[in-house]
Amino acid sequence: MGENNITIALKSVLKGVSQVLLIDNAWSGLLILIGLSLASWDVGLTAFVASCLGTATAYYIGANRDKIKQGLYGFSSVLTGIACLLFLDGDSKYVAALIGAVIAVFFTVAFNRLAGHFGLPSLTFPFIMVTWCIILASYAMTHVHLSDAVTVTPIEKLTSGQQDIDFFGALIKDFGEVFLQDSYICSLFILAAIVISGWRNTVMAGAGVVISIAVVYICGLNLHSLEMGLYSYNTILTMLALGSAFYTKVRGGYVYVIIGGILTVLLTPVVTIALEPFGLPALTMPFVAVTWLFLVISESMRKGNY
Repeated sequence: MGENNITIALKSVLKGVSQVLLIDNAWSGLLILIGLSLASWDVGLTAFVASCLGTATAYYIGANRDKIKQGLYGFSSVLTGIACLLFLDGDSKYVAALIGAVIAVFFTVAFNRLAGHFGLPSLTFPFIMVTWCIILASYAMTHVHLSDAVTVTPIEKLTSGQQDIDFFGALIKDFGEVFLQDSYICSLFILAAIVISGWRNTVMAGAGVVISIAVVYICGLNLHSLEMGLYSYNTILTMLALGSAFYTKVRGGYVYVIIGGILTVLLTPVVTIALEPFGLPALTMPFVAVTWLFLVISESMRKGNY
């Protein structure tokens, strides 16, 4: 018996959450939502509603039905909604989160078309652009304003000495930071969501954490930022993305995946410091930049155009 429309819609919404981690699995999406809700009920609710809005908007504007069912029009909406709750204060921040979730769909459609000309996915770039626009717009608004999560000076966090860290936090919190959450319980549920999606995703995500820790120690980067997961969440996403693109499709692909992970860690302070004068957070820009770079390399290697 085929699935009814309600079941299909619910799976699309849940996959919209799991696709933040590039995972096409409704059960993973459910685990992530539970983790987000346990960390903060309003974040969990906003993530669910944002995915619903993103999915519904995509249906309304006639986006590709198969991509909608895979949750590919929901994940940027989810991240945008959560970001608005974290980066904004004021009574209207929930309204901004919902509006941002809808706008993210239009940005997704536009960037899918633009990036598609180069054979690249839009990844989380729509989320980045919409969130940056909302943050900049908030400077001219009175009903919403920036929270302390944005006003903290990034350079201090990246360069101040901090030698005693919680290694459990460094290993676990990374997963929660993918969804901008500083929570052990949330991170554990997100890790479980990755585990049930398959062994390769689990290995890639775990390797991302290990690489982050190793690079931070070797380069003498700030350990407190590592403990908070700020060096690892982009690396986890890069490893998950490149794992599927390189691991089985390019000879010696695991070497490229590891290099991509290392480069993501190194690019994180670069992007953070470069954006400081504009008052903007790095978000997932290191992940997007490195993944695009290596996908172009992968395509060039496949065609022999290098």
